[in-house]
Amino acid sequence: MSHLPQPASPLNALPNLRTPRRSPSELLLCDVTLREGEQSPGVSFSSAQKVDLALALEAAGVRQIQVGYPGRFERDMNATKAICSALTHAAAEVVALAFVPDWEAEISACLESEAAVVNVVYRASDRLHALLGVTRETVLRRVDSAIRLAASGEATVAFTPSDGTRADHDFLLRMWEVAAEAGADRLYVADSVGAATPELIASLVERARSVGETPIGVHCHNDFGMVVANTCTGVMAGASFADVAVNGLGDRAGNAPLEEVATALELLYELESGIDLTKLTNLSERFATAAGRAVAPNKPVTGHDVFAHTLPTHVAAIEADARAIQPFEPELVGNRQRIDSRPDGTAP
Repeated sequence: MSHLPQPASPLNALPNLRTPRRSPSELLLCDVTLREGEQSPGVSFSSAQKVDLALALEAAGVRQIQVGYPGRFERDMNATKAICSALTHAAAEVVALAFVPDWEAEISACLESEAAVVNVVYRASDRLHALLGVTRETVLRRVDSAIRLAASGEATVAFTPSDGTRADHDFLLRMWEVAAEAGADRLYVADSVGAATPELIASLVERARSVGETPIGVHCHNDFGMVVANTCTGVMAGASFADVAVNGLGDRAGNAPLEEVATALELLYELESGIDLTKLTNLSERFATAAGRAVAPNKPVTGHDVFAHTLPTHVAAIEADARAIQPFEPELVGNRQRIDSRPDGTAP
């Protein structure tokens, strides 16, 4: 039975808006903050912090938590094993880079890490192939070998062709096909530099779905401020997995904020996220403290000021109806209503 809150606007459910959308039968939001967050300048989590934050994510309903690169960093191997021991029902995910010289050792280390999911990454665009000095034929052979090695273990195997939104359309499809044939359990659409529009993300998810029955995931970055729109569009186009990060932490402009994606999916698209929305503000604050990066006061969902009102007419409306001048009640996401009128009752 659905436990969705009241939607933010009934117009979002108009039949002509929903017709082209295909939502997944089951959605899994995969948190990548512990890995991507450390790619933000100045951010580093100790192993103890990673375990504590992983448990907080699990308590909030996150069912998959990406830890790091156990094949590249000993601290990530230690953190992965500690997190696997601490979690009771969420799955740990690790990443293996298949384009590096020691790719076999990377994958073997991931299989030894006790993680339930191994995400194998190979670069997809011609621009990045030129930096590696490889041909497309070499790429396909490596993808095949890497996925077969990863699939020789007991972990679920995901394949991410990084920079996929700038890759040759047909070659990207061939990479997915080779990975699926080699044993990949999941295929990702990766907007690694945040260069895609929602329309492109939807198109690529549709194309990836044409490979067969392999479930599709989306991994998006926020370089143009499009990351929530792109992630939600990918989900509504049929992606079953969506990578998110608390407070949008991540490389450059960051990743899709967990709190914004989960709330948007539930209140705008009426799709269950699996997340306990009431824990979002506390979760946001915990990660902000651990990362040493304060939450912006006007940050959607969890910011201090996003449920604050100063205009007297707005204050009067809110006191009569909590949704009159805001799309949902702050308590729904663990935030608070704030009234900040001037002493003389005038607007600022």
